[in-house]
Amino acid sequence: MLGCCAGQRRQLASDQTDIIEGVDLSKSMVEQAERKNIYDRLIISDINAYLAKTSLDFDCIMVADVFIYLGDLSETFELIKAGKKRPGKLAFSTEHLETGSFKLERSGRYAHSKHYIISLCSQFGFELSHFSTIKLRKDKAAFLTGGLYILDF
Repeated sequence: MLGCCAGQRRQLASDQTDIIEGVDLSKSMVEQAERKNIYDRLIISDINAYLAKTSLDFDCIMVADVFIYLGDLSETFELIKAGKKRPGKLAFSTEHLETGSFKLERSGRYAHSKHYIISLCSQFGFELSHFSTIKLRKDKAAFLTGGLYILDF
């Protein structure tokens, strides 16, 4: 799981997996996740640095609420493609953008378009198996629209 979100996302995946690694840039988030004792291994690292040095022998890579902190995702997709050891799934969320590729919003977070994600799939050999828009999170009085993606690799 890239972005361990203090352990909250791990609880969603607990029935589906045997072993889960959590990777987060924030020491505080990793410490919170560690106290919940629900990950098998926790790593403090930049996501791309982790992907560059890790053999990705996983069935599923989950990236929940992380790509909002990255603009251009091509390096991340390239590293996943290069590091994967077997077929699997990449599941992630984005803040949804209707047109263009990606955009830095006033909130300081990035939004990504479906068109942009499809272009990355084409470039790096992933296949889009699911896309839907969702209510991602409440921001002030309104919900932000998010994109939920599942890719096969």
